[in-house]
Amino acid sequence: MISPGDSPQVKVAKGAAIIFSGLVFARLVNYAYQILITRTAGAGEFGLFFLGVSTLAVAGGIAVLGFDSGVARFAPLYIGAKDETKLNGVLRGAFLLSLLNGAVAGAILWLLSGVLAGIYFGQEAGRGAVIIRICAATLPLAVSRQVLVKAIVAFQKIGYRVAVNQFTGPLVRLALTAALLGAGMAAEGAMLAYAASELVCWAALLWLLQRKVHPLFSSGGGAFDFKPFVVYCLPLFLSGLVMQVMNYIDAFMAGYFLNTEQVGIYGAAARLAALVALGIELLNPLFLSITTGAFAEGRNRVVGDTFNSNNRWYLFISLPIVCLLALLAPQAMALVWGDQFGEGANVLAVLAAGRAIYYLSATSSLLLAMYARTRLILALNIAAAAVNCVLNWWLIPRMGIEGAAIATSCSLTLHALLMIAAARHTHRPGGLRVFFPRVLAAAVPPCLLVLWVKSLALTPLPTLLAGGGMFCVAFPVMLKLLGAFHEEDRRILRQLGARLGFGAGMDG
Repeated sequence: MISPGDSPQVKVAKGAAIIFSGLVFARLVNYAYQILITRTAGAGEFGLFFLGVSTLAVAGGIAVLGFDSGVARFAPLYIGAKDETKLNGVLRGAFLLSLLNGAVAGAILWLLSGVLAGIYFGQEAGRGAVIIRICAATLPLAVSRQVLVKAIVAFQKIGYRVAVNQFTGPLVRLALTAALLGAGMAAEGAMLAYAASELVCWAALLWLLQRKVHPLFSSGGGAFDFKPFVVYCLPLFLSGLVMQVMNYIDAFMAGYFLNTEQVGIYGAAARLAALVALGIELLNPLFLSITTGAFAEGRNRVVGDTFNSNNRWYLFISLPIVCLLALLAPQAMALVWGDQFGEGANVLAVLAAGRAIYYLSATSSLLLAMYARTRLILALNIAAAAVNCVLNWWLIPRMGIEGAAIATSCSLTLHALLMIAAARHTHRPGGLRVFFPRVLAAAVPPCLLVLWVKSLALTPLPTLLAGGGMFCVAFPVMLKLLGAFHEEDRRILRQLGARLGFGAGMDG
């Protein structure tokens, strides 16, 4: 468990340790239900489902109006200041407003379902309208759930988040997807299963917050300091709106220019490329809460040290994933999704590289949010999203799904570089590090080993097992030989190991 006396870096590391088992489980189960769709129903049905999930993500990102980000910042501030009145007000107010926003957005999406389906679902417009209506009915839960998650994380109760998001939700989704696909419901069934899992997770999070963390609806009052909250959230809402364009315009433009089968292949590659996010999913949930608390206390060195550690650990975790996905993309696509998805190999390689750079800038974005530089975040998001729209519109008709991947990766890289530069300029004490040359250099020899395995022309499973195994063995060895581990890394591992009961075995 995370203890109040732990250092910020140890809190991040222990949070990552708590998240890890749940994240691995959730990934396996989520891939299982998506593989179930592709293997049972084919690329076209997965394309319909992918467009539906993308619609829900975009609509939810807009409807939340940045309130989840507001809770992520203001709740830790009020907790640190021991201001129960404002804390109660911000939690209750943000939740109720997000529920209302979701209901209004859902009603609008329902009314527009026919029009949107005609634009993005092509010949499947009738079925697409049904899928969009399922998304519309789910929106109030999906939007307010984002606020509930941030509220629980603000209290550093990361175990509850893991239990709901990474165990309960995926299991419900898999079980219902299997049942509804078995009943012949195809993409509509998969979307209904997704909606049902949102309902279960929403109810579980609300119960945990109310009964185990901090009563959301208690007899005690709470003044919602609405104006500073909204002033902070509004630019983040606009930024979130722009980022929805950045992250999902490729899927919708692919739906506009191409058929659902091509969208399905692209979506399958995008799902695998999302594995690169493992580093930030493990390390970043507690980052803003911890650094905001340190910032409020004037401990700028702690902010910088935590920032640097997060980025270094992100490379330790995610660099093997991106290298293996890029080098063994054909084998990965065929093994996971099936032979008909092989043409998405280049898409996977390009998206994995672009996503890796983009996720590396996640701590920079959070640092800017900590400094309340929300207008700057908005401006940078707009610049990158504009580039993304232009490139997708130009490249998809000419290059198909590979054009979508190139456009997305180029704009994500631009966004990352802008965010990193802005964070360094904003954090006046300096000392921020994002790229660690020794860590990057340590990946070169393992990559050569993987290319050698690939040249043997084995079947996909032996190639992935041999290449992945060699990389995972060689990479830590190269990190040690090149001196990429800091004394701080070893110290944190020792502390983490002692706290978790592994003793001195963590010294290496």
